[in-house]
Amino acid sequence: MRPDRNYVLYWMVANRRSRYNFALQHAAQEAERLGRPLVVLEALRVGYRWASTRLHRFVLDGMVDNAVRFQAVGVTYLPYVEPAAGAGSGLLETLSSSVCLVVTDEFPCFSLPRMVAATAKRLEAAQG
Repeated sequence: MRPDRNYVLYWMVANRRSRYNFALQHAAQEAERLGRPLVVLEALRVGYRWASTRLHRFVLDGMVDNAVRFQAVGVTYLPYVEPAAGAGSGLLETLSSSVCLVVTDEFPCFSLPRMVAATAKRLEAAQG
């Protein structure tokens, strides 16, 4: 926790929705408690084993919905679609350099636990 920094970042990885999302709710509460804005990052990687047009269409449609919902409540929303495999490498680390706190989803399936654990090691934050 770095309360002197600029914002709280919610890294949306599994629960890609603006409602009924415990991690997002927690991030919003922490942002309010710290008196800092909430920023939501939703990224879509392209270079993973199970990438498909069908899955990506679903995520992209959700990003459009999320953009509308977050704009309506004044939350900064950063949708990022990787233009080529690996192009987004370092994005989260760059964004996290000025955050009070990074909150993400806990999702025990797919490749997400490994991705979150690997990324957490590169962030300037306490682990727990």
